[in-house]
Amino acid sequence: MSAPALPALGVMQLWLQIGWALVIAGGVTAVLARLTTRFTARVAVLRAVAAALALWALLPGPYSCAYWLGLAFQAPSGVLALACGALAWPALRSPGRALLGATPATLPAEAGLAVAGVLLGWVLLLDTFAQLPWAVYGLGFGPAAVAGVLLLALLPLLQPGACLRVTAWLAPAAVLLFVALRLPTGNVFDAVLDPWLWLGLHGVVLRGAYRRWKS
Repeated sequence: MSAPALPALGVMQLWLQIGWALVIAGGVTAVLARLTTRFTARVAVLRAVAAALALWALLPGPYSCAYWLGLAFQAPSGVLALACGALAWPALRSPGRALLGATPATLPAEAGLAVAGVLLGWVLLLDTFAQLPWAVYGLGFGPAAVAGVLLLALLPLLQPGACLRVTAWLAPAAVLLFVALRLPTGNVFDAVLDPWLWLGLHGVVLRGAYRRWKS
């Protein structure tokens, strides 16, 4: 059996800092954009906050927040990093365009992808505690899992108008990044899912289910 293809050590370390920079700067900026909608100077303030947090994550060694976040949670998934960047970008470009809270209704395939992410997370959690009769996480190092995850990630793009939505491109972009650089760990499951994203997907699924039940 051949050894799994892993990312280069330097590339892995670079992604650790860039990935957490996107998550911290983008996530905090997106939340602040939602909370400061009546602040006239908020764009300049948001840009300053985003730059400061990103620079903090890019500092070398233990001076960087990415260093400590990496020790606690390893590197973020490509989907989480790209999602946080996409959330913050409209707010940093111009006033009143924060993506958080202004996203169009979730398309069925996107909702299905969120449900699949939740289920995959539970399967991987059970696998971590050896509660399954077979190993699942190790399959993520093989080409079959990469092909399957890529196919599943591309399904939302088949819906009319989905190509114009940033959210529909997050998972495919993360898989393509994985194919090119094997980031973040050489396992495709880590490229599309991490604990923080998994918890967030629970909220997305529960909110969608509540809205459907209420309507």
